[in-house]
Amino acid sequence: MTLFRNLRPLVIFLLLGGGVFALERWRDPGDPPSRTIEVTASQLQGIRERWTAQWGRPPTADELRGLVEDAAKEEILYREALRLGLDRDDTIVRRRLAQKMTFLLEDVGAVESPTEDDVEAYHVMHAARYREPIRTTFAHVFLSDERRPDPAGDARVLLRELSTATDDRWRQLGDPFMLRREYAGRTDQEIADLFGRQFAEALPTLGTVGWQGPIPSAYGTHLVLVVSRTTPREPSLDEVRHRVVEDLVADRRRGQNEAAFAEVRARYELRLPAEPAVEQSTEQP
Repeated sequence: MTLFRNLRPLVIFLLLGGGVFALERWRDPGDPPSRTIEVTASQLQGIRERWTAQWGRPPTADELRGLVEDAAKEEILYREALRLGLDRDDTIVRRRLAQKMTFLLEDVGAVESPTEDDVEAYHVMHAARYREPIRTTFAHVFLSDERRPDPAGDARVLLRELSTATDDRWRQLGDPFMLRREYAGRTDQEIADLFGRQFAEALPTLGTVGWQGPIPSAYGTHLVLVVSRTTPREPSLDEVRHRVVEDLVADRRRGQNEAAFAEVRARYELRLPAEPAVEQSTEQP
């Protein structure tokens, strides 16, 4: 017992490791996995190039040997981990392998370049996707609900002052605002994201007839000057050709990827516990 207590931790680790190794060999008496790690010329060149890209010079002989040893260490630990089954029941490893398999399926075949007829037909079929939305350019004066006991009443008083103003005096009126005082060419959705849905829905009712309000928002109360508001527009194919081609190719690639996975999926049978809700939700189309 005294001798065992005096053993260094490294020696104890080696003894335990040897025991695990002997147990694994006893459990699996077949041929051991390959103990040869072969570094090809292309892999060696890749190691050199990665070093050069990082440090701006090629590695010395000693540095290259160290890099090769690092790569060998990683490969050895990887093989030993597989031998011990450490890849099993590891969610991160499973997801990474599934991701790599997805990349392989996506690279199975190249997507054919669409013809002009293909592009024109796709543009017509998905015209709504490329429609130019309504865009509003406006300015506003903010009145804080927290600073004022009656912000709506103050807004009506301020509105009379703004109705006679002919300069940029409005910029100094109202309370400090965390965002901008002017916005150009914003869509209704962008305005809703900035000020809230109630404010965005009020703007189309104002017209371009000077300062109006009060208009409530997610921040407080506003007086608003709508400078311009466009109408929806259908751009020509030439205006959006680049987007149309990109979307068409992406759709084709997506369909191709789904078909490739469906082919692999057909090789497998999915068995589930006898629960109707689960069975119905996982039925294959």
